[in-house]
Amino acid sequence: METIITYDISGKHSEFKNEMKKLGYQDKVTDLTCNWIYLPNTTLYHPNKTPVDARENARLICIQLNVSFERFFATIWNRSYWAALCGTSS
Repeated sequence: METIITYDISGKHSEFKNEMKKLGYQDKVTDLTCNWIYLPNTTLYHPNKTPVDARENARLICIQLNVSFERFFATIWNRSYWAALCGTSS
């Protein structure tokens, strides 16, 4: 199950994203039209986590980094229904 998440945390953004990437999260998604869709800064994708699993991963990393887990939303990535601006890597 593919999942996309967006989040707000109180700090340590780079450290948080790096820890999530160690768990297989990505800041870009492959696509035939764009080759890559580069996601906004506080958005990540995982190819086989559920939204509930993703929330738990993020919550535990926030505890580990001692930052507040302020907002979070996760949903199943549906490759049939979306719109994007492909963007560039940052």
